[in-house]
Amino acid sequence: MSSYRRFPWLFILPSLVGFFAFNAGPILISLLLSFTRWDVFDPLNLQAVVDSWAGLENYRTMAADPVLHKAFWNTLYYVLVAVPLEIFISLMVALGLNRDFPGVKIVRTLYLLPTVTSVVAVGLLWRWVLNPYVGPVNLALRWIGQRLEALFQGTSLSVPASVHWLATQGPGWLSDPHWAMPGIILAAVWAGIGFRMLIFLAGLQNIDKTYYEAASLDGAGPWRQFWDVTLPLLSPTVFLNTLLALIGGFQVFGLIYVMTGGGPLDATNVLLFYLYQKAFGIFPPDMGYASAIAWLLFAFLFVLTVVQWQLRKRWVWEEA
Repeated sequence: MSSYRRFPWLFILPSLVGFFAFNAGPILISLLLSFTRWDVFDPLNLQAVVDSWAGLENYRTMAADPVLHKAFWNTLYYVLVAVPLEIFISLMVALGLNRDFPGVKIVRTLYLLPTVTSVVAVGLLWRWVLNPYVGPVNLALRWIGQRLEALFQGTSLSVPASVHWLATQGPGWLSDPHWAMPGIILAAVWAGIGFRMLIFLAGLQNIDKTYYEAASLDGAGPWRQFWDVTLPLLSPTVFLNTLLALIGGFQVFGLIYVMTGGGPLDATNVLLFYLYQKAFGIFPPDMGYASAIAWLLFAFLFVLTVVQWQLRKRWVWEEA
């Protein structure tokens, strides 16, 4: 191998060394444990693995586990709502910040602050924001409901039940099984916009301005330039952002741990949180079943990534 061909490998060598030194072993051990009923209080050796060997029992248990099924659908619900919202809003923000105006760097920094803030701090902040009694979200919703209710006063029309509910009560958010997941999604989208925006902004600034000049000479307005120039040239960045957002969405854990603890009534229990419960939240810990859930999640994400990569050839435009 020539020195030119070896050079790129030097950049990933530290990551490879770290992976094989700290990650490869635990990954293989978790695969082995997924076929056992190993007790964490027993020594982890070959004899313990043989004594606790369960074959495919953990995987058969998953097929009949109603909590796991609920956690899977909760995860899917979260991903299908949070990821499109995060991608769309961050793209709109990046388009707005991809220009020069006084204070643009300060505004960009402000959008990035939630991204670099601890997930615990974000979760605690949004627990207060979504408090059904004193949180600013419900205070604003009640104010809107009261103004709408006032419009019906003095008329022959009765106040709709939904308007009265909004004016007097509003969503229960994290204490209501129907509103808990939307509350988590609001917090996650708010915290994730900055990072996605930064990637989109880098992609936008990498587009050659001559494309826009040529489109303008052809009579294309801003909307047509966006569809015919910006979006095609930005499609590799959109693909990357979507791929990362999907993988991150299926691995959501921190906000749920801080904000709801998987409740109420398992309404926000997702795959990674259920895995955590099985491994560390019960006594004795069911490490074998938790490992099986981890490998189920890995297999699902692997298939999803492969499918996305194949679809990439159809809708991602790359410059020659």
